[in-house]
Amino acid sequence: MDEAVLQLCAQVTDEPPGRISLGTPLADLAPDSLAYAELAVALDERFGIRLADTDLGAFRTVADLAATVRAEMRADRPRIPAGTGKYQQAGKALAGWFIRLYCRMKVRGSEHVPAAGPVIIAANHRSMWDVPIHVIACPRPVTFMAKKELFKGPILSWAWRVLGGFPVRREISDIRAIDTGLAVLERGEVLGLYPEGRRSLSGEMLPFLKGAAWIALRMGVTIVPCGLKGTGRRPPGGKPLIGKRVEVNFGPPLSIEREDDPAVRKEKAEALTAQLLAAITALTL
Repeated sequence: MDEAVLQLCAQVTDEPPGRISLGTPLADLAPDSLAYAELAVALDERFGIRLADTDLGAFRTVADLAATVRAEMRADRPRIPAGTGKYQQAGKALAGWFIRLYCRMKVRGSEHVPAAGPVIIAANHRSMWDVPIHVIACPRPVTFMAKKELFKGPILSWAWRVLGGFPVRREISDIRAIDTGLAVLERGEVLGLYPEGRRSLSGEMLPFLKGAAWIALRMGVTIVPCGLKGTGRRPPGGKPLIGKRVEVNFGPPLSIEREDDPAVRKEKAEALTAQLLAAITALTL
């Protein structure tokens, strides 16, 4: 088993097998979140073991990882938390009209969202308004990734979950969140992501993380870029007396072919992220 894990680490990280030993620090092999994701996916495919319940960053060495594989971690946790999105459509029907009116919402390009099948909708992120507006504007139900800090206590955790959200821990390489996102797409549903990773309070586009591109390449699914305008803070002179002025612009879909080679996938994720950044930026102008 140790030898198999060593070979797998060499395959995923493109390192010569002789340069990796059980004492090699895992951080040297997986320096970023995408590298951890590649390793987790490879372990799942090779050994049928999902490490979504574990922070791979907690493993100091390859030996720690091999010991976990030997222990055959249980994979009986539901990949998508039970009840996720259960009341999203009901909430949309009850409150959607008010939010549309209050925000004076204008939605363009909704025909670009495929009527069926797995799809990622990637949008810019300016405020907490983005999530409900994103859900209301989309013609299909959306399961979206939201920061762990929003899931405070049992009531808020339940509310976010039944409205379609699942948590991501931004301070670690959150393999569980990635696994949940993959499961959403495997069910042929819509996954909502914010590639900036956090809100831009200045209104300027932040550098994009490569997670959305990596997931699209891993699954071979379409990405629909979405530009949100008017959800962030406005200067006093540009702020209406009541409500907001919000535009939601869905752009032409980006058709992505599945890439199974980890090294090639990493290269393509870089280029696709730049393409996605350009597309979303254009939709916010």
